[in-house]
Amino acid sequence: MLDSKENALRIRFEKEKQFKLFIALGIDLLGMLSYLIPGLGEIFDLAIAPISAILVFVLFGRKFSWAAFTFIEELIPMTDVIPSATIAWYSMYVTNEIKTISEMNKQEKLKQKLFDNLDDN
Repeated sequence: MLDSKENALRIRFEKEKQFKLFIALGIDLLGMLSYLIPGLGEIFDLAIAPISAILVFVLFGRKFSWAAFTFIEELIPMTDVIPSATIAWYSMYVTNEIKTISEMNKQEKLKQKLFDNLDDN
């Protein structure tokens, strides 16, 4: 049975997981919008590629590999149908779930330690 801290961490993980899936789908949808602008789509992709890459970088734990993949995917013609942000989400929250929860737990402990140090002063 999970204790209250583990249960709270699991709830936070699930909320973050859902929120980031929604954002990842939005990033991928934004990238696919270029298909709506015949002839200007690839120019639109030039503008969207760095924005998408930065969003993926920030959203998924500063993983350069996922940001680079998203950037390249947006720049290469006819590859906008590849949901690169959603693939990054899947990798982080489904394939590496235990690692992601462990990382969240470390961050919580670090935050708590910082607050405890502030209280001591």
